[in-house]
Amino acid sequence: MNHPLPTEAARIADCVRFHAAIDPGHPACIHDGAVTTYGELAAEAARWSRALLAAGVARGDRVAMLAVPSTHWLTVMLASADIGAVWTGYHPRYRLGEFRHVTGLAEPKVVIAPRHLHERDYAEELGVLQAEFPCIEHLVMADAPLPGATDEAAFLAAGEAIDDAALERARAAVTAQDTAVLIFTSGTTGRPKAAMVKHLALLTGAATELDHWPMERPRILHMMPVNHIAGVGMTGVFGIYAGGTLVFQDRFEPGAMLDLIARERIEHVLGSPIQFHMMAHHPAFTATDVSSVCYWTWGGAPMAVDLVTRMNTLPGRLRTSYGMTELGLYVTFTAADASFEVLSRTIGRPHEGFEIRVADAEGNATPSGGTGEIQARGDWLFAGYFRDPQASAEAHTDDGWFRTGDVVKVWPDGNLEIVGRTKEMFISGGFNIYPREIELVIEEHPATGLVAVLGVADEVFGEIGHAFVEARPGMALTGDELKAWCRERLANYKVPKIFEITQEMPRLPIGKIDKQALRRTLAQRQE
Repeated sequence: MNHPLPTEAARIADCVRFHAAIDPGHPACIHDGAVTTYGELAAEAARWSRALLAAGVARGDRVAMLAVPSTHWLTVMLASADIGAVWTGYHPRYRLGEFRHVTGLAEPKVVIAPRHLHERDYAEELGVLQAEFPCIEHLVMADAPLPGATDEAAFLAAGEAIDDAALERARAAVTAQDTAVLIFTSGTTGRPKAAMVKHLALLTGAATELDHWPMERPRILHMMPVNHIAGVGMTGVFGIYAGGTLVFQDRFEPGAMLDLIARERIEHVLGSPIQFHMMAHHPAFTATDVSSVCYWTWGGAPMAVDLVTRMNTLPGRLRTSYGMTELGLYVTFTAADASFEVLSRTIGRPHEGFEIRVADAEGNATPSGGTGEIQARGDWLFAGYFRDPQASAEAHTDDGWFRTGDVVKVWPDGNLEIVGRTKEMFISGGFNIYPREIELVIEEHPATGLVAVLGVADEVFGEIGHAFVEARPGMALTGDELKAWCRERLANYKVPKIFEITQEMPRLPIGKIDKQALRRTLAQRQE
C-alpha cells in the first residue's frame, strides 16, 4: 500500500493520531452528511479523554455508553480506551432488565447517553440506573438531561483543567495487552457474559482484515451495532487502522443502506446474512448503483445458497470470515480465488499467522473429512470474562486453547464448514445432530426466510428436532412441504419431526435469531 499504516500502534486511538499527523484533512467518518476529518477526530477524542480524567476516570474504570454507529460513539470509545478506561456499550433495543444486567456487572463510573434516540425516550431506564447503581458518578447527557445528570457541554468544559502532561501520562500507562472494551456476549445460551477485549486483538484484527481485503484508504459502510465486536473491531477499528472513511448508518434499513452505498461511493460493506437477505429482496436492489463496492463481506455463518447466488451478480468480490467476541477478530477467511461452493458453504481457512486448530474434546486433531471444534490460542485472545474467573477457566482447555463451541467439518483443501455448536447439539435416537446443518438445508428452499432448529424432549427418541421457519412475504409454505424437502437432502434421523411456520422470529440486538426466546416459548407450551 502507498499510504503508511500504524503498525507500531499500542492503543487503538494511536491509529487516529497516526493518520492525523500524515493527512489531517482526510475524512475519518461521515454521519448524516457531516464530515469529520482525522485531525478533528484526534482533537475531539483528546477533549473527551481530558473530560474523563477530570471526572476521576482512571485506568481500568468502566465507561458505558448508549450509542448507535456514529461519530460520537467512535470519539468516546477511542477517548476512553486511550487513557486505559474500558468502554462498554448499551444497545438501543435493551429493555430495563438488560440495562440492569450490563450495569450491575460492568459497574461503570461514567454513563454517557442521550435521553431520546430513534423515537424512544430512555428517561425511565436512565433514572432507574441512577437510582440503583451508586457506581455511576456521572450520567452525561447531551439532550434534556435528567435531574442529577451532567450536561455534556459542562462535562467537556471541566476537562480543560487537564493539561497535556497529565493526558500523556495516562496514555503512556496503557499497553497493547490492556482491555480496551467490554463486549457482552449475545446470550444465546444464558445470561450475557462480558468479554474483555484487548487493544492488541482489535489492532491485530484490523491488520489481518487488510491483508485479506487489500484496499487503499477504503470508504467503509458502518451499520453494525457498536456494542458488538463487529461494530467495534471488524468495522470500526478496521476503518481507522486503514486510514479509511467510516460512513455511518445509525439504524439499519435496506433501502437506506442501498442509497447510502450509491451516494457515498462505498467500497467495503460488512453485513450479517440477515442484512444481506433483506437488501437482496428490496425493490431497489437491482436498480441501485453499487459499482463502487470492492468487497461484500459477512462473518460467523454461511449464507443460504440462493442468497450467495443473488449477491454474486453484484459488482465487487464476495468474502466470508469467522470470528467471535472472545476472539476479538476474524481468524478464518475465504481465499481470493474461492469457488462458489466454498463461499456458500464454508467460513474459509484459518489465517496462517494464528494458532488455530480443529480438535475433539481431548485435544486430538480432526482429520480431513472429520468434525471437531474450532479452538484458538494466542496473546491477542480476550483476557477472560469480566469478574467471572470460573467461566473464563471453563472456556479454555487444560493446555490453554480457547474453546469456541463451534463445530466444523474439515474439507480436504483446509476450508472449514460450520455444522453446529457444541451447546446446541442434541441426540435423537442415539444420533448426534447439529441444528445448523439442517437449517442450511431448509434455507435453500425458495419460500423460506430465516430458520431455527432446536432439540426438544421426546419420550421415544430422547430428543427431536423442532424447526421454526419464516416464510418469505407473499409465499405459501407448509410443514409437509418442508418435511419432504428435507427427506430428499438429509438422512431421515436428521429431519425435524415438527415444522412451525411463523411470520417473524424473535431477534437479538445484533440481528441473530434469539433461540433462548424460542426455547422459552416451547417451555411455556409444555407447562
